[in-house]
Amino acid sequence: MLRLILLGFLCGGASAASHSLRYFYTWTTPLSGIPEFVTVGYVDEKLFDCYDSEIQRDIPRQRWMEENLGADYWERQTQIARGWESVGKTNIKTALERTNKTGGIHTIQLMVGCELRDDGSTGAFYQYGWDNIDFISFDKDRMVWVTSVSWGEITKNKWDQDAAFNQQTKGYLEGICIEWLKKYLQYGERELRPVKPSVMFTSVRDNKQLSCVATGFYPHSIEVNLFRDGAKINEAGSTGVRPNHDGSYQVHRWMEFDPNSQAKYTCVVDHDGLGQSLVVFYEPKTSSMLPVIIGVVVVLLQARRLATIQQKLLMKGTPPQAPLPLLRGVCGSCLK
Repeated sequence: MLRLILLGFLCGGASAASHSLRYFYTWTTPLSGIPEFVTVGYVDEKLFDCYDSEIQRDIPRQRWMEENLGADYWERQTQIARGWESVGKTNIKTALERTNKTGGIHTIQLMVGCELRDDGSTGAFYQYGWDNIDFISFDKDRMVWVTSVSWGEITKNKWDQDAAFNQQTKGYLEGICIEWLKKYLQYGERELRPVKPSVMFTSVRDNKQLSCVATGFYPHSIEVNLFRDGAKINEAGSTGVRPNHDGSYQVHRWMEFDPNSQAKYTCVVDHDGLGQSLVVFYEPKTSSMLPVIIGVVVVLLQARRLATIQQKLLMKGTPPQAPLPLLRGVCGSCLK
């Protein structure tokens, strides 16, 4: 389902072992204070450009994009975005007629992009939504459009007959999009590399709730689990992954616990920025964290001694476009 909030797509789209280039377009019926058209581009989870109907310019949002692409690139992207803006207004009128809507706030959204996986394989998507429901999408392998709503059949039948544009769209998704994704990854190599999380235990609510906090990591995908005496705690609560102000992410997982209990609590974290699983031990006397990297076979006493040294160091301050898709001719791209 396409939604106005993009975080769900960014978090759940491409897998951890892949890179993606995604464009999101949103057209709305007129509403005071809200642009009628907005488009944004993302490489992985980094917003790198944006355009809206009020600014009327495509603007770089990452320094590495601005430094590597000249004024002609941004002017070309601006003109393409203006074309999409015009097409979307026509499509909203058509969708209102098809769905027998006369008033209220309505949206058309489009997600277009591609994915490059670590094994060299690729994926792609070209999907429209209307008022938060899937409307129509392109199946590039079968070269047909797929709709889940009855009123979308008219559009499907018309677009299926446009073999030239369907071939052009397939070429963009499988070729041009992947080529530009590779360029963008090269431009932003330093900013797009994984950053490992900082992990610690905290206790709140009069020391009756124990929380494992992972923060400062990138990309978004992470797995955090709590254990009691070696057994996974399935009922642990979670904030879900949330963005930090600097483009990194954070997540808290917590559980109720008895501070007088002799049970041993651990937090196990898996993330692309870590070479191996990270295990953090809860120490009730010091409320400290003792990170241990799994995979080194040592006796427990040696592991804790090493972790204590690491803790002391930490306490001393050791640093913890593709160009936008090509348009059909205005008539060919309308929903009619």
